[in-house]
Amino acid sequence: MKYNNIILFTLIVLSISVGCQSNENSITNEEAKLVLDKVETMHIDVDGKLAYEILDSSYIHYSPLFPSPASGIDAYAYNIKSNLRSFPDFSLKIDSFFVKGDIIYSYWTRKGTNTGSLGRMPTTGKKINFSGFTFYRVKDGKILEEHTYWNVLELYKQLGFQILPPVFEEK
Repeated sequence: MKYNNIILFTLIVLSISVGCQSNENSITNEEAKLVLDKVETMHIDVDGKLAYEILDSSYIHYSPLFPSPASGIDAYAYNIKSNLRSFPDFSLKIDSFFVKGDIIYSYWTRKGTNTGSLGRMPTTGKKINFSGFTFYRVKDGKILEEHTYWNVLELYKQLGFQILPPVFEEK
């Protein structure tokens, strides 16, 4: 019985001490706001230079557009330049965010006009407006990892593309 009490007491003390420890990797709302302000600006930076200031050298980006994660600052800077060639007035607006530990969770809206080709897709001249959700893992003011989620189909529909059902041949 005495042994059980000692174990119980030890577990309670450990639980309290672990729960009361501050997470040294935590970021504040103010720090998150600074990072997100730079993210908004980075997405209209034609030269892609701001990406090197805000992204960590080990940066990884997960997106519904990429079959596998995009790694490195150069890949992301290229993506920004490519987007701005297709949508010169492309903008990113962080609508809201919250912070938990070293993660910034953000809800955003993108707008722009397609005046340049988008990969192999022709220019449409159409305006787009879509929203999504991103979370950023941050350390020392730099983004290590980004996970972006949005409805790609919504973008294609706004550009005028149609989804056609498959045609099945009868046997």
